[in-house]
Amino acid sequence: MSTLLRDVIGIPERAGSEDYVLRLAESTEASHIRQTLANYVVTDSLAENFDSALGLVSDALSRQQSKGAFLTGSFGSGKSHFMAVLHALLGHEPAARDVTALQPVIARHDPALRDKNILRLTYHLLGANSLEEAVLGGYLTQINQQYPGAPIPAVHTSDELLVDAENTRRQLGEEAFFAGLNGGESDGSGDAWSALLGEGEWNAESYEAARAAGPDTEQRQQLVTALTQSFFTSYTRHATYVDLDTGLSAISRHARALGYDGIVLFLDELVLWLAFSVRDTEFFRKETQKITKLVESSATVREVPIVSFVSRQMDLRKWFADAGASGAEQEALDRAFRHQEGRFSTIELGDDNLPQVAHQRLLRPVDDRAADELKDAFNGLDRRPEVWDVLLDGVNTGEQHRGASEADFRLTYPFSPALVTTLRSLASVMQRERTALKVMQQMLVDRRDALTVDDVIPVGDAFDYIVNGKQALDTHVANLFGAATRLYEDKIKPLLLREHNVTQQQLDENPDSVPQGFRSQERLAKTLLLSAVAPGVPALKELTASRLASLNHGSILSPLPGNEARVVMAAINTWQKEVPEIQTSGDATNPVIRVQLSEVNYESIVERVKSEDNPGRRRQLVKEIVHDALGVDPNSSDLGSAATRTVIWKGSRREVDVVFGNVRDTAWLSDEHFRERPGTWRFVIDYPFDEDGHAVAEDIERVERMLQAGKYASTVVWLPYFLTDEVQRDLVRLVKLHWLFTGPGERWQNNADHLSENDRAQARIILENQHTNLKNRLTRVLQQAYGAAAAEQGNLVQEAGHTRVLFSLNREFDPAEPVGADLGTAFGNLIDQAYRASYPAHPDFEPSDNEITTRQLETVRSYVEQAATEPDGRVPVNTPDRQTLRRITGPLKLGKTTETHYLFGDDTFDFWATELDRGIAKAGLDAHAPVTVQQLRGCVADLQPRWGLRTDVCDLVISAWALLRKRAWYEANTAIKMPALGKLKDHHELRPESLPTEDDWKAAREKAGHLFGITVNPYLTGGNVGEFSEKVRQAAGDCATAAETLATELTEAYRRLNLERATDDRLTTAEQAARFVTDASRTSDRVRLIENIAKTSFSASPQVVGTSLAEARRVGDALHTFQWERLNPVLTAETGGDERARQAREILRRLREVVFGSELAAKLPEALKRAEDETFDWLGKAAHAPTPPTPDPAPQDSSGQAGTEKTDVGEIGAERTTDEATEQPPAEAVRDRITLTSSNDVSTVEIELKRLLAEHHNGHVHVQWWVE
Repeated sequence: MSTLLRDVIGIPERAGSEDYVLRLAESTEASHIRQTLANYVVTDSLAENFDSALGLVSDALSRQQSKGAFLTGSFGSGKSHFMAVLHALLGHEPAARDVTALQPVIARHDPALRDKNILRLTYHLLGANSLEEAVLGGYLTQINQQYPGAPIPAVHTSDELLVDAENTRRQLGEEAFFAGLNGGESDGSGDAWSALLGEGEWNAESYEAARAAGPDTEQRQQLVTALTQSFFTSYTRHATYVDLDTGLSAISRHARALGYDGIVLFLDELVLWLAFSVRDTEFFRKETQKITKLVESSATVREVPIVSFVSRQMDLRKWFADAGASGAEQEALDRAFRHQEGRFSTIELGDDNLPQVAHQRLLRPVDDRAADELKDAFNGLDRRPEVWDVLLDGVNTGEQHRGASEADFRLTYPFSPALVTTLRSLASVMQRERTALKVMQQMLVDRRDALTVDDVIPVGDAFDYIVNGKQALDTHVANLFGAATRLYEDKIKPLLLREHNVTQQQLDENPDSVPQGFRSQERLAKTLLLSAVAPGVPALKELTASRLASLNHGSILSPLPGNEARVVMAAINTWQKEVPEIQTSGDATNPVIRVQLSEVNYESIVERVKSEDNPGRRRQLVKEIVHDALGVDPNSSDLGSAATRTVIWKGSRREVDVVFGNVRDTAWLSDEHFRERPGTWRFVIDYPFDEDGHAVAEDIERVERMLQAGKYASTVVWLPYFLTDEVQRDLVRLVKLHWLFTGPGERWQNNADHLSENDRAQARIILENQHTNLKNRLTRVLQQAYGAAAAEQGNLVQEAGHTRVLFSLNREFDPAEPVGADLGTAFGNLIDQAYRASYPAHPDFEPSDNEITTRQLETVRSYVEQAATEPDGRVPVNTPDRQTLRRITGPLKLGKTTETHYLFGDDTFDFWATELDRGIAKAGLDAHAPVTVQQLRGCVADLQPRWGLRTDVCDLVISAWALLRKRAWYEANTAIKMPALGKLKDHHELRPESLPTEDDWKAAREKAGHLFGITVNPYLTGGNVGEFSEKVRQAAGDCATAAETLATELTEAYRRLNLERATDDRLTTAEQAARFVTDASRTSDRVRLIENIAKTSFSASPQVVGTSLAEARRVGDALHTFQWERLNPVLTAETGGDERARQAREILRRLREVVFGSELAAKLPEALKRAEDETFDWLGKAAHAPTPPTPDPAPQDSSGQAGTEKTDVGEIGAERTTDEATEQPPAEAVRDRITLTSSNDVSTVEIELKRLLAEHHNGHVHVQWWVE
């Protein structure tokens, strides 16, 4: 038996309420200091804190300036102990100066402090009515104790005192009054204290002067002091104090007179005192703002500096806000605190010293033997990472939380770092009497007679010590503590008692008889509750089953080592059914476990919707859950109630149909419901329950009848085990919650409207989580019911004769039981079984769940096409395509892919070449006869064992065979290009086809590309030849008429422009192109067409001919519509010898060059327009030449009227003859005649007239016209 822990670390029999508590005001004497230092642990961080504190005092003395510092830390962090040791250091106590860890700090500050006389005053503020009363009154009290009979400073208000003094003076008379005021001395010598403090003998003159002086003057304060020491001694206990600023100046002056160099105030519990009065907002505001006066004086001078050390356990701003202060009050307090924080230093006493402190004060072995025994026990702990890391608080680590080391664990053993961190984190909100150290002591004391050296104290055991007992300091946390306690007492504890058959009386009176299972689960539950009241504790965040087990190390017993998490999760699942506040989320196999604390009556909402549960809704919900688990879209159901799931099986997209119904009921499921669609599998799934009086045996009987009928080839019936009554009760509750949360929003609103808005929100969170947890639990149970997981006790009904859940209606297929991590995985495995039975020879395209796409198949076909045109059937593989080719060609037996090349030919395609050739022969077809796609697909489908190729994969095989056998594609006796994969039609024909030579094919493709812009697949295959021929014939036919028209129009243009033909001019090119396209459009033989194209030569380049054909229609139209007569002026003038003739020749030269050249070099339509414009410009320049002298007026005839009249017509000057006589031109005149018809352009006449006027500057143009 292991050694009891009490024998190695000395656990006391009981824990005292004052253990580990130091009251500063009572602990500054030498004897107390020695006792304090004996158990005081000075860590590195504490040494730094002492360094800061001594430095603050040194600085204040050297600067003669008051200073202050907040000592921050939670309850139990050692603030009072720190002050006590600092008190001793400032008093130069030998015991304190003898502490080794403090000596470097002492040596550093001794030059500034060793010879200083410092007045050290301790304060315990609880019970004080004001800060003045506490500080100033405490000063008076401690001065009277240290210096009995000494005069005291004037720290009380003096006006009322002087009134009473005047009354006493009148009553006693002058002599008696001043005798009493001077202490009964009449010789004027005064006492020793008066001499020390600089006071003299009072008389009427000095008395009146002091009475008249201001309240802050030294005279007035000396008088007040004399009165309170003589006639009004009780005034120091009952009178009102001066304000804190004035009082601090008074005690500073007083201390100086006593010979002190400075004052240090140790203000213990000041912040706690303020916190207790937080609900008196006016008092709280007024007193908190006075703290600044400790370091900052508004008017008076302090003769010695005052240094204040203020212990602070909490943030008062948060307390003030929680107390209900208004926004304006909080803002004012914030300003005051910000003002203080700028004037007070902060010395933080972190609780990270707890391991060292606990070891020194609580866990130190009694001797070396005990230390060795503890060491051996510690070394024997479970070091598995999933346990060790949790114990070391190594979960949720980060910048703010780094976990603990093994050395830290050794210091606190048997308390794990995870438990120590929990206690540290909650120290600030626990009761003052329950600091982390005291809780640790109490836990040891309570289990003193049971704990052994091998036990690690479970975290769950801390719950009662932290949560139960007195009220927590923080109101919010107190409410959480209360809610956690009630949840445990009202719901979890009764559940545990019932489950483990324990009574409350047994638990109270005979706790040792309680089963270990109860204690283990109690600790789990309490650990969960701790995580709810302390969500910020890293060790308790995001709890999982394995972490719960590790935090309670040694409490969870499992038959199989390492299986503790499953034991924990089983308990959690059981609790969730009755305690919806316990929630799980995340990964179903390792969920995060939380507790939602609330006191809302959420059951009243569920009670309102109880009528929404019925058998139909239960079946529908089970169907939805199973559909979801199987990956079936319920919205895909057809008219026959079959829902479809699409799967990727061996890289191929497949479908399965799922039908839900009661198998035994023929009215529900007719025989047609069991019939599969072609190419698919059908699964008919029953429910895991039935109406009363019916059993699964009836379902099995119907299955056997249908099996005997032999009508179904690809159907599986799934008959689950029935659910127990307990699980069905869970289903009933889930149906209600599911109806509540999955329908319209008003369902919730209407059934929760009796609760307040806040309660409604909390109730929704709890019930929604229960809805989720119940659904997850039912999903797990359904997985067991459908045979995909081992059945857990209490979930399923074991019915005789029901030993399997899967029944195939095809005797050739006997499915194995569904296996998988979940129901969906099991269904996937079942689908794989089914399709393997249907298509045992299907290629294994790996990875099997990655679909082979049509695009990938087309990539493979492109390589097949390339290889089919190569003599050795070998083409290089591009690196990005290598994986695709390997994945498809190998399993499909479609050629061979090596590291660098793809090979295709009779040897590498021999399987399919042989099978398809054999299938064609078997169909009675000649090997060289046309064959349809339908016939080839039939050959593939008839292969045994069956391949079951998807349509586009089968199309790839057929396309490859066509390429190998050099077959061309035809549809309705018309050659077509090879169709896209998946687009092959049954009636498409593959015909044997002769092919041109490779050289002719290449030359024809290149030439057709220049002539018509045609591009086709470059590989020489029947399909490509057919596609190419059709494109050429189509393109040639489209441009043949335009090409012939162009040749005709160019012939006319050559005549008009007097152009001579050449061997490579535009006209020759047009005539050759016209003949070529005419022949090509009429050549039906594809090989001859390709040969003709390859062998045809043109006088111009193919690019020039191609441009001529492409622009034939546009150029021909431009030539046809051009008015050649407009060029007559320049044609006529070009023979002259003057500048005008030269210009005309230049216009015609440019036009003739374009007409003669190619359309590729220059655009003819634009050239015609340019020539026309230039002609008009040329004529216009003539019209603007200088006007010749006007001839003499014509003689009048015998009637006295002129024979002509001059008329200005446009830009042409002309004389119009008005009589009918026709004037005959002289013999030397230049003559011409133009006959106009309705189709002629009158502008022709205008052009000709302009030309004549331009040529004959001094001549006259006579115009005559008549109409016939």
